[in-house]
Amino acid sequence: MAESVGDAEFVDFSSSADRRAARAEPAPLAVPDIDPDKVSALVGTIVCSSGEPEAGQLELANAWLAHIGRTPLSAADFVILSPERLAPVIPDELRAPLLALFSQLTVEGTTRARLVRTCAGLWQLPLQPFAPAVHPSRLVRWLVGDLPNHSGRSKEDPMLLPYRQTDPAAPVAKAPPLPLRVEVERIRGEAERVIAAVERVIIGKRAVIERVLWAMAAQGHVLLVDAPGTGKTQLCKALAAAIAVRFGRIQFTPDLLPLDITGANVLDMRQREFVFRPGPIFCQLLLADEINRATPKTQSALLEVMEERAVTVDGVTHRLDEPFQVLATMNPLDHQGTYALPAAQVDRFMMMLEMGYPSPEDEVRVLDRHLGAQPALSQVDAALDRLALIAWQKTVPQIHVSPEVKRASVDYVQELRRDVDVGRAPSPRATLAWVKVAQARAMFQGREFVTVEDLLEVAPDVLRHRLDLERDAVSHRLGSVRR
Repeated sequence: MAESVGDAEFVDFSSSADRRAARAEPAPLAVPDIDPDKVSALVGTIVCSSGEPEAGQLELANAWLAHIGRTPLSAADFVILSPERLAPVIPDELRAPLLALFSQLTVEGTTRARLVRTCAGLWQLPLQPFAPAVHPSRLVRWLVGDLPNHSGRSKEDPMLLPYRQTDPAAPVAKAPPLPLRVEVERIRGEAERVIAAVERVIIGKRAVIERVLWAMAAQGHVLLVDAPGTGKTQLCKALAAAIAVRFGRIQFTPDLLPLDITGANVLDMRQREFVFRPGPIFCQLLLADEINRATPKTQSALLEVMEERAVTVDGVTHRLDEPFQVLATMNPLDHQGTYALPAAQVDRFMMMLEMGYPSPEDEVRVLDRHLGAQPALSQVDAALDRLALIAWQKTVPQIHVSPEVKRASVDYVQELRRDVDVGRAPSPRATLAWVKVAQARAMFQGREFVTVEDLLEVAPDVLRHRLDLERDAVSHRLGSVRR
């Protein structure tokens, strides 16, 4: 049953057909006491997901909100948020009516249609068909414009009007960019500036630099494994110079103790009490240099801080400032004086990367750059500050991951687990890290959504140390998986 609410046609979304037939006016829905911002935020996200909403769409959405006793949409509600964050907190009583509303507002083939399907999948509810997309002939007419007049007859001739007028239903102006699109473009430009600053020191390793930034944006830690002298430590120092955050370095040696990393309670003779003295780990970007030269007991001191961003000493938990990233370097295990990292610690590194040797041309450029009177690191200017890095990390969860991409990642991991021992099978933490890095890559590529290509591109760097395989071997196994 439909009625007029303002200038918009309003549909009674009540689930009872008899009540709709018996009453002229719809009865308010029984809505539990919840935070109204969640419902309004989801409606605002769907309404403005395909550009600036039309007046009729906005009126229909506001009429629906008024029907359940909520205030109309405001400017605070027109912020693109991830449906995965909002849909689960919507009460069951409102889910089916919301899908009915969204179906009336949605045209097939738009960003809004993709988000509405995500909500329906999260709620496990059927979805009504959307309105068909704009007919190709109308789109061509809009792009080409009016046909030329060769007959000499006036364009006002009624015989010509049906063939000359512009289709009023066709779009006439480009929609303004979405807030998330603006944010992604800004972050992409910032990332390019950071890469350019780091490349003043690290020559010919753009792919490695990009992957480290992906992990940092996804709030993950990076393990750099390669022979000594390939530039692992220099890369970490260059990143610290290009990103204006508090930098700390720990040189791991066999005699290093856990308290040398985390800090300890020290007796203050003036105050006659024990005072906590923070260790070098209390920074925002930590370089754990040659991490596998310390004993496993010392290496395990990093377990809590890498996962929880906190340190517990004598029963007291001390939290670290945001952001906190660990960039660790590790020499190959066949080198003398190295210890294997515990499996639990290896799993806490989001990505494992290799620097590799430079090409002959790049190595000549390295000589030109580093044989000068001034150190190359002194030429690196800060291209990003702490707040901008935090903005990266807050934007990554908003990058849309469709149910199909989520299912693809799980199917790949399930197939990989069949061919390896239980101790080397990728854990759910690995699946989560895999998708997070794919979100970060999509963001730096200038997209607001993740594709399967993003997953396959980052898979070797995320899964190789968990499967204990070479990088190419991971790609080969993924290519042989049948989904």
